[in-house]
Amino acid sequence: MFSHWGEFYLLAGSAAAVLIGLIFVVVTLMSDRPRSSVLMGSRLYMGPVVLNVSFTLVLSAAALVKGMTPGAFAIICGAVAVWGLVRGVLTIAGIRGLSGEDAAHWTDVWFYGVIPSVLYAVLAAVAGAFWSEARWAEYGVAAVIMAILLVTIRNEWDLVTWLAPKPDGGAEEE
Repeated sequence: MFSHWGEFYLLAGSAAAVLIGLIFVVVTLMSDRPRSSVLMGSRLYMGPVVLNVSFTLVLSAAALVKGMTPGAFAIICGAVAVWGLVRGVLTIAGIRGLSGEDAAHWTDVWFYGVIPSVLYAVLAAVAGAFWSEARWAEYGVAAVIMAILLVTIRNEWDLVTWLAPKPDGGAEEE
């Protein structure tokens, strides 16, 4: 089914694996944060990032399986889409519920919740296209995977820059 796509899925899966490694670096940067902040941040910010790269890895690996049928791939895409969409809605609600000093930047709800939710809704449509064996489905899943990777790269960069050590007392160190 994906006979001419092997290199793409190998590259996408490898990129997802590298991004999973970066998450471990991000977690080590969180060691000086209060536990409550880390738990909330993990649930609302780290969780969606881990899920996105994990789903990219799953979809890429499934595409590389010899003998994968369009119906079987449709089921995998559908399951990923439903799970991702539910998680996206929960993330939107969680981030929008932050207030006071914990209030999120306005872009957080979009990049951690809304955009991934839209991408998972598109993936659900792609799953339907695979089920009906539409010719464009191969291009659709590749586009969704690339978009999820790009959003995840942006979100990991956002996490790393937010967690990076800052000078004590707010003063700039030279």
